[in-house]
Amino acid sequence: MDSADDSESDGSDGSGQSDSDEELPPPDSRPHIPIPPLLPVPDNLARPGDRLCDICSDLNLSPESFVVLPSDNDTADQVDDPNIKLGFVQDLFNKPNCPFCRVVLTALGGAKVPSYDEGKAVSVSMSWNTKGSVEDVDHPSKEKAVVRILRPYAETDEGEYLSMPKINLFPEITLLANDSPTSSKAFFVRPIQDQIDFSMVRGWISLCESWHGEACNKSKLLDHKVKNPVGEISSFRLIDVVDNCLVCGPPNCKFVALSYVWGPKPDFLRTLMNNVRELEKPGAFLLPHFHDKLSVTILDAMQVVREINLRYLWIDCLCIVQDDTTGEKLDAITKMDLVYGGAFLTIMAATGIDANAGLPGVRPGTRRYRQPIEQIKPGFRLAFAEIYQNYIKDAAYYTRAWTFQEQQFTKRSLIFIGGQVVFNCTEADQWREDIFCEDELVIGEDFDDDDTDDIGNFEGLIQSYSELSLSYQADIYNAFAGLARYFKTELKTNLCHGIPEIYFDWFLLWYPQSPQERRKLVPSWSWSGWSGQSWPRMWDWYTRRLEMIRRAQRKRTWIIWYHRLAHDSTECVQILPPKSSRSKSKNFYGGHVGDRFECDCTTTSPTPRKLVDAPEYYKDTLSATPGSGFLQFWTVSLLFTVKSSSIKVGAAYSDNGLPHVGIFGIDDRELGTAFVSASWYAANVPGTYEFIIICEGRDERAESGEEDEEEGWRYMVMLIEHHAEWAERIAIGSIGKEDLDQALDEGPVWKEIILA
Repeated sequence: MDSADDSESDGSDGSGQSDSDEELPPPDSRPHIPIPPLLPVPDNLARPGDRLCDICSDLNLSPESFVVLPSDNDTADQVDDPNIKLGFVQDLFNKPNCPFCRVVLTALGGAKVPSYDEGKAVSVSMSWNTKGSVEDVDHPSKEKAVVRILRPYAETDEGEYLSMPKINLFPEITLLANDSPTSSKAFFVRPIQDQIDFSMVRGWISLCESWHGEACNKSKLLDHKVKNPVGEISSFRLIDVVDNCLVCGPPNCKFVALSYVWGPKPDFLRTLMNNVRELEKPGAFLLPHFHDKLSVTILDAMQVVREINLRYLWIDCLCIVQDDTTGEKLDAITKMDLVYGGAFLTIMAATGIDANAGLPGVRPGTRRYRQPIEQIKPGFRLAFAEIYQNYIKDAAYYTRAWTFQEQQFTKRSLIFIGGQVVFNCTEADQWREDIFCEDELVIGEDFDDDDTDDIGNFEGLIQSYSELSLSYQADIYNAFAGLARYFKTELKTNLCHGIPEIYFDWFLLWYPQSPQERRKLVPSWSWSGWSGQSWPRMWDWYTRRLEMIRRAQRKRTWIIWYHRLAHDSTECVQILPPKSSRSKSKNFYGGHVGDRFECDCTTTSPTPRKLVDAPEYYKDTLSATPGSGFLQFWTVSLLFTVKSSSIKVGAAYSDNGLPHVGIFGIDDRELGTAFVSASWYAANVPGTYEFIIICEGRDERAESGEEDEEEGWRYMVMLIEHHAEWAERIAIGSIGKEDLDQALDEGPVWKEIILA
């Protein structure tokens, strides 16, 4: 939401308690934890000819190995045999009858684990680790027992660890809960059945409500609790899964939202102007001509809502009239943060590539999942304790811009992925069907709140969002609208084509993290103008603290940024409106203007200039006063030679898949580097090109907190390419502050730039 002066507000919700001060309920007010019964162990775990190999047999593992009992608590924090070597990967693959070798390979990633990495043989080792501490249920007044796990890892013979995607993320091997030597089963794996046990899911939701209380009733990215979405979203419709029809959302209703991918060719039922009235009649979704067109995922989601004893479900294709022309559709799609932040729970359909993938486990035979459990010997079974993150890299759901925003605002979720359902909330992570999580230690876990005084949180959202895909490029701002409101609220500034205005200069210094493609109908200077991951990285080269950044920008910048208002207009307005007390001797951020360049830099006001054949960009729906997307400003312009670089770039940049070029001056000395696209490099290098100085910045953070000292500060420059009267960004680089005299031809020139 737009930032506002909240000096007269106490931030409370009317109850006398501020949302920001919400705490977990005191322990004595928390109800008893219902313990779901364990299912029997499958009888088909052992395979003919199974026997431990010599290496695994010598480990002398037993169920007792995985729990440090109270009597042994002196050794609870000790980790014996931190580097247990199991041999080369190929050796483990050659022992298919060893159940322990099999579970280790499964935990690492199965068939995707390479035997060689860049010509080097890969070996497998493992270490003991602890998984929290749990009270011994048999002796609650005594000392605590500690759960132990085995964590395998793969490395080359030169000691280089393999990382994702070559192996799974932080794999863990643990005991089957049925074989626990104590009555406590926390963190152990339990058998699951063909269909989801929704009594277990209802138990998770109940435990979250009773144990976490208000902490899970507000989205962390919203500035308020959405108590009545009907009052904040026009024409707020819901699916009534009892009456099987569309309804106007009742005031203060508890509802579930579905987050899913439509797929490349959506042919399922959608609400349109010509069927909305019929869909509002009770029983409409049971009529064959509607029911048969509902996607499998939507039918499953409706069943999930019934199973958890709720009534209302929000789904975009049915709750928004898709061909609406009154403005209600635009209002709704720009308020997805309120929909998902207001939902009691979100169903995340992270399986499959389209809306017909369904939700595994809701219907019989839909899991297609074999639990990774191995029988070491009768009465002793080990399992790979999976985490859903191992499936993310292959899930279309996590590549979509719309679903990313939905994930960020959700306060509770049921994630259907990897053949299972996983419950997440603000205070808990990964309550799973196959992991025994109904335990006081697990349920009472308290996760730290995000630090909103950390610029890295905001840069991270841009970095993650910018690499995601959109079916329609025109949605680049619509799918970011909720996140934009979060930026505006927490940073207390507006956005201009995705760039926070109050940190404008430094947010322009984003780097490509991978090869990018130009979005022709979005400004080149913004991350939104490129398809591919962009990295605004001031947290990396300066600091995370917002006030330090604001203070530094007053000293390290000089451009007065203007935005051309309309495509065919010469009128310009300052992006960050000046305060009434700000004089002409102050810069964009209110700092004193100093002499830093030898050329005459007194002119900063825009010149009325008509643009001919200029592109017309998508409307900036993130701004209440959208401009044309053309920046007009004065700064120093320099000419340098661009050719192959001899400078070795840092590890933070070296794996982005882009060629880096050197910036050379009069003395043919390399002053700095910049990353360009492969196509631009092939067509233009070597050559002489124009660079404009954006601001001062750093390539690397100084050691020992000396960031504000003069050493290490450089001029951040933008390589531009002209098209008639305007230019576009090609790349960002840097040169030394002492290198201005290396500019070719006239040297440094104070020049007016129109940046498209």
